[in-house]
This record gives sequence, structure tokens and C-alpha cells, in this order.
Amino acid sequence: MTVHPLLTAMLVMDTLVLLLLTGAAACAFRVALNWSPADTKRAQLRLQAQQESWSLTTSVAVWAYLVSGLLLIAILTNILPGRLPGAMCGTGVLQACRPDGYRMLLLRFLGTVGLFCWHRLETLNRSAPLAPLTPVNARVLLALLPIVWLGFGATVQALTGLDTSRPVDCCTALYDRVGPAATDETAFFYNRHAVLWLFGITSVGLPFLVLKPRPSASCHSPRRNLFLLVLAAIWLFSGAVALVRVWAPYHYEVLHHFCPWCLFLPEHNAIGFPLLIFYGLVAFEAPALWATNLARSRHEHFLSGDAALTARCSRHLVIGVIGFALLAAGPALWWRWQFGMWLNS
Repeated sequence: MTVHPLLTAMLVMDTLVLLLLTGAAACAFRVALNWSPADTKRAQLRLQAQQESWSLTTSVAVWAYLVSGLLLIAILTNILPGRLPGAMCGTGVLQACRPDGYRMLLLRFLGTVGLFCWHRLETLNRSAPLAPLTPVNARVLLALLPIVWLGFGATVQALTGLDTSRPVDCCTALYDRVGPAATDETAFFYNRHAVLWLFGITSVGLPFLVLKPRPSASCHSPRRNLFLLVLAAIWLFSGAVALVRVWAPYHYEVLHHFCPWCLFLPEHNAIGFPLLIFYGLVAFEAPALWATNLARSRHEHFLSGDAALTARCSRHLVIGVIGFALLAAGPALWWRWQFGMWLNS
């Protein structure tokens, strides 16, 4: 395996996260079985003190896992391409560690979303004197622990399985894969107009849905929460496709360069990192907002704390939508204003 300080730091941080989460899960298991807040016996008081400790350590693990994920993206896009023959960006690195690379990214994404939802629910839980979500949060943490472990295993397999002696095709293979469909306007996934319409509608609909003044009773209706989740999923899909298929060439100033990983390179101002942060705000806050609204619909103990937390999640989601749209589509609009035409027209 290639040795680099950033790679070592990421693996050490991942190991620390696993140790913290595994220790917290041991206490969470006892909480899930024996939690009784009305009990004043010594065993229950000791369990409550332990629950406070594992809640704090899990919160630390959540933020460490987020930082570790950003380090992994930096390693895939800026460190490892220089160690692999033929690799120019993360596309070549993922080819070299196939099939573990994509499985690693998927598992880590699911683990990060789940841990972030847990963190929001725990913040909501701590705002109520009786903390009625404690057993639920314990079960959520127990369900997330295998995903984090699997993600760590996939990360180790992907990084240790890199073949530094075999050249990779990198973006050449990407051109071969998407090139024939680049002009096929009948295929929905490559239909620029359909994707842009989806992205535009959801970019307006999401802020309108989370910021529009509404009665508190309808704020947490199951249908509205489900609609929020579906709308966010459509935004995430259409935003990713639009970035790769429509807006990426304006960042590269090269026609038909459909590679998302090159956006993280210094020659393109590493614009991929702020784009990823804004995109992550929507990917993390939308499920968290759905989870907190669902919790309040089932418990009546979160009136003040839930309002503040919901407003914070809504602000972050709107910032993510607006920030991603401006950064992703900004170069295309500047090109249009400067030259009076689109790059692919």
C-alpha cells in the first residue's frame, strides 16, 4: 500500500472512529435493553451517566468521520494519481482499486448520512428534560455500527489492493463509456434539458418547502416529510448528473469532458471540494430534517428545542442548494454572458 502522511492520518482517524463507536455501542446495547428514566436505582443512574459519556464520544466520532471522508477524497484525487501510471485524477484511482473503490464510497456515504442523522436526533433528544429518544438513538447507533465497519473494511481493501504496476486508462475509459451517448437526447440520463428542468424545479421547491411559514400541525405531517425526502433525492440525482453532463465542461473549458473527479485538481481551483460540501449539506440535512420532524410527530417534548434545530437544518439545506447551484452553474452563465453562446451549442 502507498504510504503518505494524509493516508496515514485518515486511517488513524478511521481507527479512532471505530474505537469510539464500538465502545459507545457497548453502552448503547445496555441502554436499548434496560433504559428506564423513571427508575431512581443506582444501576439506572449509572446507566444514565454512561449514556451521557457515549453520547459525547459518538458526537466526536461523527465529526471525525466527516473529516476522514474529506481526507479520503483529497487522497483519491490529489495524492494517489501521482503514484499510479496513467492516472490523472480519481477516475484512474478507482479503476485501479475496482471493485472495492465504489463499494468503499457507497458504504462511507451511507455511514456518514446515518451518523449525521443520529447526531441531529441526539441534539433533539438532549433538548428535552426526559430525553425520550434515548432508546431509539441507541438502536440507531447499533444499526449504523456494521455499516461503518464495512466501510472501513472496504477502504482498507481498496487502498491495499491498488496495483501500482498496471497502467490505467483514467478519463480515456470515461470518454469511451459516455461518448456514444453524449448526443443521444432520447436517453433520459443524458438529456440535458430534462435534467436541468428537474434541478431547477427542485432547487426552487426545496427552499420553498422548508422555509415557507406554515401551521405547526402540518409542519410534521408524514406526507410532507416524505415529499421533502423525495424532493431532496431528486435534487441530489439531478444535481450530480447536471454537474457532470452540463456544467463540468465549463469548469474545464473543454467540450465533452464528463469527469467529476478532475474538479478536485488544483489546476481547476479545487472547486470540487466546496461543491462537495454544499452537496453534502443537502444530502445530510434533508434526512436529518425528515428524522427530526418524524420524532416530533411522535413525541410532544421538543417544542422549543425542535423549533431551533429544525430552523438550523432548514438554513443549512437552503445554503447547500444555493451554494451548489451558484458554484456549479456559475462558469456556464459567465461563459454565456462573455461569448453570447453556450459551449455545446
